[in-house]
Amino acid sequence: MAARGLCYIARANLGVAVHRLIAGFLASVAILAILVSANVARGAEVTRIVSALDDENQFDFNVTASWLHEIKSAFIKREGLDSHGNPGLLKDSVYSQTRDVLGLRMDFGILWDVGLHIAAPLVLSDERSLDFDQTASGCTFAGDNPTCVNQTTSSVLRDGILPGYNTPTYGLKANGAPFTDPSRTIFRGPTRSGFESLNLGITWAPFNQMRDDTRPTWTIAFESKLDVFRDMRFDPSNPGANAAVGLGYHQFIWSTFVSKRFRYFDPYFGAWYNLPVRTNGSIYQEVQGGNQTAVNPMMRAGVVAGVEQIAWENPRAQQRVTVEVRGRLEQHFFGRSASEMWEPLSGSSKCGATSPTSSDGCRPGIDDGVADGTFSRHPGVTETQPYSTLGGDAGLNVQVGRYVRFRGLFGLTLDMAHYITYAGKGIDRSAVGSPGYRVVDSNDPSEANVNYRDGLDSPGRRFWVEGTQIWSLFLEGSIMF
Repeated sequence: MAARGLCYIARANLGVAVHRLIAGFLASVAILAILVSANVARGAEVTRIVSALDDENQFDFNVTASWLHEIKSAFIKREGLDSHGNPGLLKDSVYSQTRDVLGLRMDFGILWDVGLHIAAPLVLSDERSLDFDQTASGCTFAGDNPTCVNQTTSSVLRDGILPGYNTPTYGLKANGAPFTDPSRTIFRGPTRSGFESLNLGITWAPFNQMRDDTRPTWTIAFESKLDVFRDMRFDPSNPGANAAVGLGYHQFIWSTFVSKRFRYFDPYFGAWYNLPVRTNGSIYQEVQGGNQTAVNPMMRAGVVAGVEQIAWENPRAQQRVTVEVRGRLEQHFFGRSASEMWEPLSGSSKCGATSPTSSDGCRPGIDDGVADGTFSRHPGVTETQPYSTLGGDAGLNVQVGRYVRFRGLFGLTLDMAHYITYAGKGIDRSAVGSPGYRVVDSNDPSEANVNYRDGLDSPGRRFWVEGTQIWSLFLEGSIMF
């Protein structure tokens, strides 16, 4: 463009002074165009990609450390009859969890806009507890309209899920000791820590706005979260024995994100799908001939939409500050899960240990066998009703220079209310086309679900979770080579 302008000036026979003035102006425009192009080319943080075999940079290598702090709370209710004999959802307990995770990750560029990563989330602390639901103001525990729960009214204690119904001592601590009146807490699990999984993944960007500012940045990724560390378990006969954090299943995650910057705004959109695959010997194991209506952990899928607003940047020094806001929607499909009640529901290793018909250490209605009169400890994980999750985050992204960047997000996640004990009775194996209404015969071992418990899964006794809130703080820092 500049050359054409100079030729035009020469042909017009203008003076040397005018020639220099226009040449200087065109040079300034060219520099400005380069700067504007640099502004446009940079994509959102979610579509950041490492690369290799570029002329100016043969190999990208990033080291990232992050810290995630989560505080979760939820109300646990149970189907039952109120003081007037009317069915409904009755208050029982309040669930609390505090979790801190240190994320360690390395990204390697291997091809043009193709990167590999390896990560290992280290759970520093995971603490879980149950309290009597005494959140109402002016608690009353008796009469026609009790507003709060204590050791005389809790169904968790009444049904022997935790010990100590209507006694001065009740519940269970990780050290095996009970709680004493007037404590509100009825359960406190062990403080868990350790590596959760080993994550391996690959990301490819078919389009990259940094290379062609007419196109968005589009990434396609696959990640495997391998359950190679010790799985978490809970045994009420030895509650502090296992403090691991392994989930008992691998996770295979496919995801895609698209971002496109327009001047000072960089909107993005993404979607993902998580397929869990249980490991051998985990608490999600399938019982041969068990007629289970669900075996695998819950599959999940979600979408993310957000925007980064460029608050300040210096393209020459590769520095910038952006404000990020995003929303999240996630769907949990029907399957088994380690719910808010999984530790209290886990059976004792003493249950059925001496013989299949031994009731030592077993809880009536919870650890009973199916149809044949034997006993088996409850696995803790339960078949869970499908539910949705809504969430949002807001924060800052700061790129200090070419080699260092930081990110911080503050978020809130809300789970929709759902049943956490939702097992089916089993599988109807009656002949196809048989007359009458086909139902599962719970007295027939060939049809009954080995994980179904009348005391937990039958309508009128199921557990329900509502009011779930997860507050989170995420901080991340990266060194980029």
